[in-house]
Amino acid sequence: MSQERAKPDSAPVETLKHEMHRALDRIARELDKLDILAAAMAAFSRPVPDYEHGFQHLRKQTANVTELRNRPSL
Repeated sequence: MSQERAKPDSAPVETLKHEMHRALDRIARELDKLDILAAAMAAFSRPVPDYEHGFQHLRKQTANVTELRNRPSL
């Protein structure tokens, strides 16, 4: 009789283990989301760097396109 009380039913124990594992997995996923959100908050809390107008290379490309268009055909 003492052996019967010492060993609990395996079905409820397995169900409890399964539910605990699911809960821990959910917590781990939420912590991953929290890490991503914290990194985003840190990145967005910095000031935006000054804008530098550096599109000079586009003017050169536009000039080359114009030159090619106005070239006489061979």
